[in-house]
Amino acid sequence: MNELKKDFPILQNRDIAYLDSGATTQKPYSVIDGIKDFYENYNANPHRGAYSLSIEATTMYENTRDKIAKFINAKHSEEIIFSKNATESLNLLAYSYGLGNLKKDDEIVISIMEHHSNLVPWQKVRDITNAKLNYMYINENYEISDEEIENKITKKTKIVAITHVSNVLGTINNIEKIIKLAHKNGAIVIVDASQSIPHMRIDVQKLDVDFLVFSRT
Repeated sequence: MNELKKDFPILQNRDIAYLDSGATTQKPYSVIDGIKDFYENYNANPHRGAYSLSIEATTMYENTRDKIAKFINAKHSEEIIFSKNATESLNLLAYSYGLGNLKKDDEIVISIMEHHSNLVPWQKVRDITNAKLNYMYINENYEISDEEIENKITKKTKIVAITHVSNVLGTINNIEKIIKLAHKNGAIVIVDASQSIPHMRIDVQKLDVDFLVFSRT
């Protein structure tokens, strides 16, 4: 643990155990140094200038897209879309794909353990489109059972939006089964991987997920 703490300057300066990473993560030297290097040597608008500094910033920007694609095994770097954070990405999906494809009595399925970022937008989409919003509930082990998944995802389901790992409970959801069943019923799946991406290997091609959302920190 002491070796790990050496990577974080704030933990060198304070005698604390920081337990709020689910909300805001502390930054290691590698991230701080990377940001410092960019602002000191490359800071310019990407894609908006023909001068050398802008071209260099654009190259770094696009190289980051390539690295993320490799990190999650996306087929093409063009599949990587940058937003401000996971909350904005979830809102973007709800208010673009959701509003553009749902109609009265279509069903959206989410879990009862969702972060508000993956709850409130779907409530608003439901109200605007007159679709139905169904919740998958947890059992006494704080898990979504196979029976609950099979009961809630039906032929009427058009969108399943589910957290991979709960930010409150730490529950790891069976997204493989959820994705497979949703696709069998003709639904698309949005996975909130904000809590899982730092801790486990995610292969979007193997999962066959339609949209994977996560924050950079």
